[in-house]
Amino acid sequence: MFRTRLLLPSLIACAILSSPVLAQTAPPSGLSPVHQDKVLKTVSLIIGEPNYSVDSAYQELKEGFYTKPELVGNGIMVAPLHEIILNLGGQVQSDAAMQTATYKLLGHTIEVTAGMGQAIVDGRPTPIGITPRWREGDMWVPVAWTFEQFGAFIKWDNARQRLSASLIMPLESETAGQSTGGDYTVKTLLKQPAAFWASATGIKVADNILGYQNKDGGWPKLESNVNLTVPVNKAALEGFKAKSTIDNDSTYNQIVSLARAYQATHQQRFQDGVVKGVRYLIAAQLSNGGWQQYWPEPLGYKARITFNDDAITNTMTILRDVSKQRGDFSFIDPTLAQQATESFNKGLALILKTQWKINGKKTGWAAQYDEHSLEPAPGRAFELASVSGGESAGVVSFLMSLDNPSPEVIDAVQSAVAWFNATKITGIKRYRREDRTLEYGFDFVMVSDPSAPPTWARFYDLQTGRPVFTARDGVPRQRFDEVSYERRVKYNWYTGEAVDLLATEYPLWAKKLNLPSVLH
Repeated sequence: MFRTRLLLPSLIACAILSSPVLAQTAPPSGLSPVHQDKVLKTVSLIIGEPNYSVDSAYQELKEGFYTKPELVGNGIMVAPLHEIILNLGGQVQSDAAMQTATYKLLGHTIEVTAGMGQAIVDGRPTPIGITPRWREGDMWVPVAWTFEQFGAFIKWDNARQRLSASLIMPLESETAGQSTGGDYTVKTLLKQPAAFWASATGIKVADNILGYQNKDGGWPKLESNVNLTVPVNKAALEGFKAKSTIDNDSTYNQIVSLARAYQATHQQRFQDGVVKGVRYLIAAQLSNGGWQQYWPEPLGYKARITFNDDAITNTMTILRDVSKQRGDFSFIDPTLAQQATESFNKGLALILKTQWKINGKKTGWAAQYDEHSLEPAPGRAFELASVSGGESAGVVSFLMSLDNPSPEVIDAVQSAVAWFNATKITGIKRYRREDRTLEYGFDFVMVSDPSAPPTWARFYDLQTGRPVFTARDGVPRQRFDEVSYERRVKYNWYTGEAVDLLATEYPLWAKKLNLPSVLH
């Protein structure tokens, strides 16, 4: 995350600009021009977008939903601030029955009640101006007013309809939460050699993995750079962030790592963790064969059946190996192996059933499906319901990994490969153009290049099969250059996931099974 130390008074001054809709905020009196022990963090919200950012790192305003800030009254932005305050290291207590909320941050406490035009700020009654409302299970408060009580400097960008609140925070807030960095992180777990898990460090890492396992058997989503040699800090995971998920390789990485730790050490607690994790995957499966992104009690789009980031194929890979009691999972008992077999077969039927057709022809798979109707469904606001050029490649690779594939599996692979071959985009590539006048100092543009390898769009329209783009507002766009600047440079709208699939994996698979190639 980008951070800026407060070294010059001019840095503070630049955060305070005139606004047609927001009152000015003056710097607190006695502020020293040099703050070696402080850091400036800027929170931004944009009208019409279901996100917020802290120093340009975006998060959802309300996890799993499409909740967007709104303008009310005389142009005052209101929004639920629960997630933001937790992100900043604060505390939130809310009571749905009483419709009250208490926010604590930087030594200040704000107590608000829905329908009341007066709050209690640091023990003193304080007028709010805009009455807070309890909506959608959360408190909606005036954003500028709330951050002003925490000592923030407010800036309003009328052209972008963006409110920014800059807070002077203790430097130690930079390292709050889980420890990060080092050689043994979430990202490097499965790259460790077998001997690592028998070492003192490997055992420590495995024990810390167990420390993050939830009672239901799954694991929460951790950032890829979380240092797993450091004792577990579950207190840094609050609310939705503590829930078990198969998103971003979560639960998959941990089960496989613990299986390897058990194979290396034969210590019972690691086997117990694996068994508990596998049972979580089986229990989380829906009756239609799919798995939701989060379980149990998922909210919003987190309840969708999720192929995104290989969530389902990762799950199916574990169940396949457990069912065969092979590899890392040779120690699994026959009863659990049989349960895994039944779960795997249901999941495979789900994969075959959800392959999308356009004009009667099978194509690829959506990144998410409605958990009831099995129709393609949107994920985040900029992830429209569509056929995925990325996730579909992972599904095909998984299907090709199956022993003795059925005619249905073979047809699914052949159809998807033919679709990939027909939709590949040639002769262009994404080019980074440096431009210091822009917010991030560069832009991405698509340029002609006859030598460029084939690429595919991240998303394809469900009816026309043409590439489709969008931004954080969720409005479909036909061209890459129509995407908003931030999403253009911070998201991959093209993917090369199918390059190796078509060039190497599929030809070898077809030859092995003595099948006619669909590539022309």
